[in-house]
Amino acid sequence: MEKKKKHFWRTVAGKTILFIVINISLFSLTMSVLASVFAISQDLYDITEQEYYEQVGENNLIDLAICNAEMILTSKNNRFDSMSLQIEDDKGQVLGASYDFDEVSSSVGKSGEYQDAELFTYNISLFKAEDGTVNFNMYSSDSGDVTSAKIKVYANPADFAGMSAYEKDIVHLAYTLRYAVYPIGIVSFFLCLAAFISLMCVSGMRPDSEEPALGPIGKVPFDLMVLAFFLTLPIAFVILSNISGLFEAVMAIVISFIYLNMGLGLCVGFAVRVRLHVLIKGSLTYKIIILIGKFIKLIFKAIISIPLIWRTILIIAGISFIELIVIAGSGVEPDVIAVGWVLEKMILCPVILYIAFMLRKLKISGDKMAQGDIAYRTGTKGLWGDFKKHAVNLNAVADSVTIAVEDRLKSERMKTELITNVSHDIKTPLTSIINYASLIGTTDPSDPKIKEYSEVIVRQSDKLKRLIEDLVEASKAQTGNLEIVAAPLDNCTFISQTDGEFKDKIENAGLTLISTTPEDKVMIMADGRRMMRIYDNLMNNICKYSQPGTRVYLSLEVIDGMAVTTFKNTSSQELNISADELVERFVRGDKSRNTEGNGLGLSIAQTLTELQGGKFKVTIDGDLFKVTLSFPVLTEVPPATAS
Repeated sequence: MEKKKKHFWRTVAGKTILFIVINISLFSLTMSVLASVFAISQDLYDITEQEYYEQVGENNLIDLAICNAEMILTSKNNRFDSMSLQIEDDKGQVLGASYDFDEVSSSVGKSGEYQDAELFTYNISLFKAEDGTVNFNMYSSDSGDVTSAKIKVYANPADFAGMSAYEKDIVHLAYTLRYAVYPIGIVSFFLCLAAFISLMCVSGMRPDSEEPALGPIGKVPFDLMVLAFFLTLPIAFVILSNISGLFEAVMAIVISFIYLNMGLGLCVGFAVRVRLHVLIKGSLTYKIIILIGKFIKLIFKAIISIPLIWRTILIIAGISFIELIVIAGSGVEPDVIAVGWVLEKMILCPVILYIAFMLRKLKISGDKMAQGDIAYRTGTKGLWGDFKKHAVNLNAVADSVTIAVEDRLKSERMKTELITNVSHDIKTPLTSIINYASLIGTTDPSDPKIKEYSEVIVRQSDKLKRLIEDLVEASKAQTGNLEIVAAPLDNCTFISQTDGEFKDKIENAGLTLISTTPEDKVMIMADGRRMMRIYDNLMNNICKYSQPGTRVYLSLEVIDGMAVTTFKNTSSQELNISADELVERFVRGDKSRNTEGNGLGLSIAQTLTELQGGKFKVTIDGDLFKVTLSFPVLTEVPPATAS
């Protein structure tokens, strides 16, 4: 039942009832306020209804008595309805009177027309001219005297109230309801407020749906409705301000009723549009602004599409045209101003156009770079100041992008080669291990070849193990996770130790090792174990890749405070690769990869050298391969270490 009752107020009938309740309660509230204001202003709470009529009559009696007194003095008219008066000067001399004044004065309070009359006295000022005539002092004059006088009037104030029966009925109603208007007004206010809130809650709602809808009137833009309401509102004010009779009063009530409901309609429309979030977007003003914005956007796009130089010329022409109009309309020596204006444009226009030319040049360069043309370079000829500096910066950016792209391509290529080389170096020994393991499984255990197969498996396993160890060490060295324990060491020791350890291996490779060291100790700060790994890697490379029958040079020198160790050998293969590429991981001088090795030796040696604070340099000169290690020489060595 409660749900049906709620839905009833969403129907046309329910909303109409709410409209009627609002109108009636608001009308009642307005009348209550007007009645209370009237009662307070007219002192209806302090006097009786009859006293009110007499008070109104007394106010009217004063004006009418003065008017009749003036008539007595000027036109000698001495007959008035419901009033008898006499004018006396300050000495008591009668200046004029109604013909029946004496008769009325003796019959007041007794019988006849003036039975209920009272005597009223009013002080006035009169003007006494030179000829002895007396008039009201209404106009100023250079001659004559002003004298005081008084008017004695016999009249019944109630006869001069001047109110129609309709007006008396209104006064009577206000007097009767002067205490009841307050509770009536309070009840009307809360009833109007409750009905208005209910109407706002159900505005736009339909009885058979929870979704709000605008309805037919909702298609009219809300701001257009508001504009029409406020444009016609002055007409209502004009009509209401000219009320003088019963018909006009009725028309005023009708007009007020119409405008009240128009205002309610606006409130309902406002509530529905707010609920649907279309108050702004559905307004005519919003649509006009959107259209203006689109028009301005089209104009702006059209202007932007014009080349920069021509756009600058159009802007200068437009500004110049506006300035000419201002100069012509100012009227302050336009000829002189025009000469100055021409001189200014002759200087300013070439400068602005030249700046536009430089901006256009920079814009073209920026567009080329944005399109991916990193080979394009901005010509700096004709540019100056910050424009030239900006062009140089753009070229520097293009160079940086070119280098970055080349490095990226190189990195991608190296990554691909790295994956290929790692796959090859792991696959080769692993394939041998698998194949020979299969042969062992299918061969008679007593066959002497079992030993040969086992030796191959062990050899390839060692090779795979060394490869994995080198990979792990190279990875640790590259990321800086390798532990370095540095201590003062004699670099000559590494030369002599290497000479002894690799003597047989050098001879087996058909090489001749020539080593030279200084007579004195050359102390450096290094990790002995890591240094020997560096020397082992470099000497193993020499044994693998040197041309048999050639000499290998291993020397140590002190140059500019640096201990410089040099490894030199002659390559057996053509070195058609750069020094930087050669120290990359899994890169060999022998690209056919027929020789033993995994391409990690130089990379590990370089990383270990740099981790210890040294410098590693590879130099290739034809078939001559040279590696240089440089470490700072320790000038002060602790005595214990030196001994």
